[in-house]
Amino acid sequence: MTSTPRRDQRRTETRERLLTAALELFAAQGYAATTYDHIAERADVGRQTAFNHFRRKEDFVTAWVQRRHEALDRLDEAHASATESLAGALRALAKLNEREYALAKELHDSGVLHAAFSLGATTPLAFVTAATRGREQGEIRPELDPTDVADLLFDTYITTLGRWLAADASYLLADALLARLSLLAAGFRA
Repeated sequence: MTSTPRRDQRRTETRERLLTAALELFAAQGYAATTYDHIAERADVGRQTAFNHFRRKEDFVTAWVQRRHEALDRLDEAHASATESLAGALRALAKLNEREYALAKELHDSGVLHAAFSLGATTPLAFVTAATRGREQGEIRPELDPTDVADLLFDTYITTLGRWLAADASYLLADALLARLSLLAAGFRA
């Protein structure tokens, strides 16, 4: 059976409704307290439909992380230096976390955010692209693998995010992220 554009659009819309419903519920009532029945009801679909789109509850969190990475990929940083591009991506992530603080805090405190990262959340392509461009333009030492540079920054982001959430956002996330980027850049700058 071949998929049609209309069917694909309906499938995408259903998936988005389910993801939005799940994320709203996780933030409002907690990850552990939210069931597939709650999510399906909020999204106005059947329980089986929810399972068809998201096989495990953790898949909602992985999709949320992926959505954030895609937002970074849409940033237009092509004319900026690698450090400026990476700083822009970190600022964007900080804004997302501030805007979705209740959700990020719940996912962190429940341990599911850490699990989502270990379940396959890869380094954002925007980080890899900036690091690759930086090496090509001589901003990053040629012997350094851009993927390693991007992974190191992403690992730093994850740790800094966790500390910020554990501290109940008592300081500016963007400032902490940019300070760490500055430290890292001093080590890999040509």
